[in-house]
Amino acid sequence: MSKLGLMENFMKTFVGNGFHLVIREKGNSLLVHTIEIMQKVDETCPIKDIPVGDYFLHLLATDLHGAEASIACNWSQELLQNLLENYKLAKEAGQKKIAMFRNPMTNDTSGWILAWGNREQPKTMQPAQIAYVS
Repeated sequence: MSKLGLMENFMKTFVGNGFHLVIREKGNSLLVHTIEIMQKVDETCPIKDIPVGDYFLHLLATDLHGAEASIACNWSQELLQNLLENYKLAKEAGQKKIAMFRNPMTNDTSGWILAWGNREQPKTMQPAQIAYVS
């Protein structure tokens, strides 16, 4: 499926059907309520790493205090596919939301962890201990 097709499925899946996407970052939780697919028409677009003519997502979300956030993102096809696959699994398990947060184990700003279920985010995400034998 094309990236635009994945974006359309993502938009239809996470808006208006009772299932929610929560983005957690820097101690804040943002509940996504609007998803738009936008096309970069010229170089004034805030997303610099995509060529003119390509598509990106514009999300509107609200935090716990009611503050609104506007997020422009160029998510990969892999992330969109993972979100859609996790939606199916979560829905089958009776869940109503997926939380996504940056992987604290890496410095990669595009690395996301998807979580759903009764306990979404582990309290500690410590790397495994490595034992050295001398």
